[in-house]
Amino acid sequence: MPEYIPRYPRVITTLQRWGNSQGIRIPKTFLQTLGMEVGTELTLELADDNSTLIIKPAKDRRPVRGRHRIEDLVAASAPNAFEGEFDWGRPQGKEVW
Repeated sequence: MPEYIPRYPRVITTLQRWGNSQGIRIPKTFLQTLGMEVGTELTLELADDNSTLIIKPAKDRRPVRGRHRIEDLVAASAPNAFEGEFDWGRPQGKEVW
């Protein structure tokens, strides 16, 4: 991990609404010090006394939509699961074939 050079020893930021979520802005120097960049997956935890939010880079890739990774699903599929075509029946709406 790179050595921290305190350009911003303490930063006060505001929790902001972004769509249906909330977010904070993290200074670039903090991200560089932690070896993080935009798109880095993060783990959020509450400290034992529920007074501190802990943000860390995620160690493992998170499951897709909270359940399964596509790589695991494909690996667990039957060997012939992706062979040939499947007939879904006649168009039901305004599909163009």
